Amino acid sequence: METKLGILTVAVFTAVSSVFAQPITLLDGKLKLETTDAFVPKKEATSSKQSIADFEGRGESDGWGAITRGTHGLRPDGLDTYMKDKVAEYTKGLSWVPKLNWLKKEVATIDGRKWVDLRFIVPRKNAKDPRDGLLYTRILATSYEGQLLEIMFTSNTDEDPVLKDKIDKVMETVRLEK
Repeated sequence: METKLGILTVAVFTAVSSVFAQPITLLDGKLKLETTDAFVPKKEATSSKQSIADFEGRGESDGWGAITRGTHGLRPDGLDTYMKDKVAEYTKGLSWVPKLNWLKKEVATIDGRKWVDLRFIVPRKNAKDPRDGLLYTRILATSYEGQLLEIMFTSNTDEDPVLKDKIDKVMETVRLEK
């Protein structure tokens, strides 16, 4: 009986979560993603002048996200350099944290397009696993029409792995037409 109830609970949670997920379409319908129940779009993009969409945490979520479009050229063959520069920038620029763990830093092919996939976290002292910590950040970046397209979601101070999973779920839904 407990097993059936557990499966039912997961099914109900999944159904409720998908009700709150919001499809987002940008760049004349070419960029699509779905937010989880943890994020909602802000009415206006505000994070920077290159921002095309900003997101805030829903309810008690201490997360945020942004989609930005670069103003400088970036070709697919420049993604390796972009990745190395971004890793160096965050590693140096977050000097106020005792340690920054890079969970992933790679150039991957998703739906035939090269993307940089970066994931880092500030681990807690005596962390139970690599994702046990604060400030989990995930960045997907690619070259779109010769410019940088960067999608970033982060959990500021939430130690709960659920928000980290929801960030990963958002990123799994990203689709960019050629």
